[in-house]
Amino acid sequence: MTAPATGRMPREQRRSQLLRLATRVFTEKGYQATSMDDIATAAGVTKPVLYQHFRSKETLYVEVLDVIGESMLTEVRAITFQAGDTTGRVRDALHRFYEFVALENSLRLFTGHEVISDAVQERVEQVLDALSIELAGVLTSYRRLSTVQARTLGRGLIAVAQTTAQILHDAEGDEMREEILSAMTTTVVHGLSGFDLIPAEGSPAAQPPGEDAEERSAAEPSDAEAAEPSDAR
Repeated sequence: MTAPATGRMPREQRRSQLLRLATRVFTEKGYQATSMDDIATAAGVTKPVLYQHFRSKETLYVEVLDVIGESMLTEVRAITFQAGDTTGRVRDALHRFYEFVALENSLRLFTGHEVISDAVQERVEQVLDALSIELAGVLTSYRRLSTVQARTLGRGLIAVAQTTAQILHDAEGDEMREEILSAMTTTVVHGLSGFDLIPAEGSPAAQPPGEDAEERSAAEPSDAEAAEPSDAR
């Protein structure tokens, strides 16, 4: 699509416009399939004008990564100020992430498989690390985590959020989306212990969500403790 011709803009305004349009083109086509001609055409400028602002396609791409990365970090940081418990924040985080990815579809620039250069890969890792730590910090604000633990957990949560966003995108209707959000929220917050067990034949009813056998046994006194007289304790 060719943008209408534009008049002369102040340098910074033109640069911002080129970054915005480059983000759109890179997101739609990927790095390898995008040429500087494509971006110049989308902006309604000549290629020499584009090169006045960015010395190469790779340089432009790295700046696009920075812009998208900062947008994603802003979204994640906004969740920190949400009221409610961990479950509510996780649910809100997954939903916000879905809305952001569905609107921009720009996470693919960070999680795709295009091999570009060491410099680009390094920048991708830097942004993902920052995003991972922020996301882990938001979703586990009541847990003590080392930097390594936070980064590892955050990367896993990004993968979960990305998968959830794709499933939500493919869902048929709001009711199904609500069910998907509930299932993924429960999994992130409680793991499999958040779902009711299917009792075996002849066994007691399913235990409450979030309580596994180890937690239950730790809370209950042993037979010996129960039999011990109270004045001996």
